[in-house]
Amino acid sequence: MNLKELKDEISNTIDNLKNHGIFPKENNHYDYKFELNFFGLTDSIEIFMKNFAKDILSFSNSEGGIVLLGIKENKSTGHLEDVGLDSNNFDLLTKIDLNLISQQFDKITKTGVDLDLQSFQSGTRKFYYLLIEKQNQVIIPINDFPDYKLKKGEIIYRVSGKNETANSTTQNFNRFLQIKANEKNKEFMEIWSKLLPEMFDINPREVLILNPKNNKVYGYNSKDNLLSSSEIDIDQTENGVFNIILNAISAGEIGKISNDEGKPIYKIVGEIKSKTPRDFIYFSSLIEKVKSNSNFNFTSNQLKYVFKFLNWISDEKLPIENPDESKINSEFNQFIWIETLDTTHKIVFSENAITPLVEAINEKKNHQTIFGKSLQLKSKKK
Repeated sequence: MNLKELKDEISNTIDNLKNHGIFPKENNHYDYKFELNFFGLTDSIEIFMKNFAKDILSFSNSEGGIVLLGIKENKSTGHLEDVGLDSNNFDLLTKIDLNLISQQFDKITKTGVDLDLQSFQSGTRKFYYLLIEKQNQVIIPINDFPDYKLKKGEIIYRVSGKNETANSTTQNFNRFLQIKANEKNKEFMEIWSKLLPEMFDINPREVLILNPKNNKVYGYNSKDNLLSSSEIDIDQTENGVFNIILNAISAGEIGKISNDEGKPIYKIVGEIKSKTPRDFIYFSSLIEKVKSNSNFNFTSNQLKYVFKFLNWISDEKLPIENPDESKINSEFNQFIWIETLDTTHKIVFSENAITPLVEAINEKKNHQTIFGKSLQLKSKKK
């Protein structure tokens, strides 16, 4: 639970406490403390950390939680009584600066925590509550902190209404991993259903989304059990494969979303025609088109040597993505130029670039000049 959800939860709990004298039993979301242990200390931050460090890690690694202060619990019967805090406890909590607490956790785990500490009253009785937000990543002590009863590498989490160490036994660790896997799968389902509501009843692990505007492909990453994305070169020319597929989908031939069991589902999100003023192809498409028309075998790096030979670029090691624009010869912008795609700059090509590249490669006497060796002829298909 995030802080907003926790604030809504505690608001209802306080209302029930004031008006009906009832509140939840101690569970995976709630913990109660009658008073603080001062440990003979006077430093408010140290007292707070010694009382709550383990609880904060535990709830942060679980679903988040609420600690109500001033509630007396009978451990044998589970009965809860809203006694309230005495002046010493209340005054100490009033002095707590959560920024300093977060800094302490940054030292312990190299990760901050999200907390809220507020006071409230019921009649004349005074209370405090501590909200602890769930963290997306598991936070673990980087060293031993004996003052706070924390050990290096311990994974502390909340289960069955108490703090447990996940990696204390194989059984506990397996249970913790299963909880986290279920959380990630739930998050994954929620992401997909928000992206495409019609996929609510479909297994999202069987869905692939292509976004040509950002040159991204989205899909299920089974290794990390989450929704991930990667960059992909999508040929957006009118006769490119992408638009051939889209036209087929528009005609109702393929791509209808279905929940048929066992069938992979694909959905392409985007427009049929590129909004760029000029049609272009990516480097990957250019390589395929040149290879299909050339008589010799060559690599993608060798194709860049041809660019330099034709004086299109001044450096054969020029990267395709986010290149140095000064190394591209603007005189040949009918063949090669840079397009801005989302936040990325990429070298792209016109269809007209194919012919001069094929001619340069097919001219065997150019090989020593361009590549420093002769290229191998393609084997003839039988």
